[in-house]
Amino acid sequence: MGYVASYLGVVLELTGMLLLVPIIVSGIFGEGIYFPFMVAAIASFAVGSILDRHFKRGELDFGSAMLLASLSFIIVSAVGAVPYLPYLAPVDALFESVSGFTTTGLTTVAPEMLPRSVLFWRSLTQWLGGLGILLIFMLMLPSLGIASYFLYRAEGKERIEAGVYNSMKRISIIYASYTLLGFALFYLAGMGAFDAVAHGLTSVSTGGFSTRSGSLGSFGNPWVNAVACLVMILGATSFIVHDRLWSLKFVSYLKNQEARLFWAIMLIFTALLAAIGWGLDQAFFHAASALTTTGFSLSEIGPGTGAFLLSLLMLAGGFAGSTAGGMKLIRVFAIGKGIYWFGKKTLLPKEAVVPFRIGQSFLRAPAMIRIFIFVIAYMLLLGITTVALSMLGYSPLISFFQAASAQGTVGLSMVPMASLPWAAKLLLMCNMLLGRLEIFPFLALFMALIGVKR
Repeated sequence: MGYVASYLGVVLELTGMLLLVPIIVSGIFGEGIYFPFMVAAIASFAVGSILDRHFKRGELDFGSAMLLASLSFIIVSAVGAVPYLPYLAPVDALFESVSGFTTTGLTTVAPEMLPRSVLFWRSLTQWLGGLGILLIFMLMLPSLGIASYFLYRAEGKERIEAGVYNSMKRISIIYASYTLLGFALFYLAGMGAFDAVAHGLTSVSTGGFSTRSGSLGSFGNPWVNAVACLVMILGATSFIVHDRLWSLKFVSYLKNQEARLFWAIMLIFTALLAAIGWGLDQAFFHAASALTTTGFSLSEIGPGTGAFLLSLLMLAGGFAGSTAGGMKLIRVFAIGKGIYWFGKKTLLPKEAVVPFRIGQSFLRAPAMIRIFIFVIAYMLLLGITTVALSMLGYSPLISFFQAASAQGTVGLSMVPMASLPWAAKLLLMCNMLLGRLEIFPFLALFMALIGVKR
């Protein structure tokens, strides 16, 4: 635990320094809002410095890395809630912060009531959460719960570089470049400079926080919607795939199983939404928003077939190794192919060898078992949340939709989050955290808390 505490100290030190950035924004707009950011920054940096200096730092094993990931998201979310406290009740402030760092986008506040410095912090938390999950993904490559990396590792061809830290640096550069691209395109599409910055941060991170209550629908600009679709899809695409694209290996994208599945799902669900009466542009935008788990919207979503279809997209999620949430497309593909493989195997003699192949690689039984365990755990958690919300008085469809949105870190909503009872808010916060880190790191934390030895 000493190594974990030391690295947690570093995370808190960095968080403390980043909390000073909104003060600059406050100065630019003449808001004079310094105190809540300074309090949070000083407290975070001070506690982080104590942990960093008191405990020795060393190489983390995978169990310790999972503990660090789960503790970091919980504690940083608590620190990040402080700037919201002058404007929101404590539970709502924590909800906003958790929703930000987990890149969910569910909100309890009308953004127009917040000063721009706080709105900037709100967008920055999503950008940091998106980058953080990418770096955690690289640090915990073989982990049971992080982004199905074992599938990529089996492939062998999809890995960026042999050195993890070089890979992290490369990913950070790509992520920052797409963020700048988002800024520029939103500005050229007609957004003001501040809105372009805020939405650039929250689109590449597939976060979905907007500066307006009506999300992107408030802008009424088809060019803005087109830019959002582009940047959302970039953020939801594996950064391992992006690295290969940056190396001009375009054929690798066409051969990628997740890319093929992504576009097949997009086209099918866009057609289904259009068939029930949604306009084609609305259908494509909301399908992209749900599947990439970003959560931008153009209009209110009411109960009905459309909401159910979007729920299914939120469950699937984006690519493994991206900023998107959900179960991840590679798992969906593996489950679907696994059912076919099992049916095929049952028709053949027992001694027959039927290899299970994904792309050019063979998936062995332990990896397949991990996928099934994760999917079962994911659906069980989703079911528990759906039932709990139903018991609080919401219809089964709305409960399922909200559970899928929180757990998939999407942010689409059919009910105002501010109107939820505090118990429902706490429940959805748990879903956001568990969904963001894919359950198992928090299972490791729970085991450590109850004293289970590794």
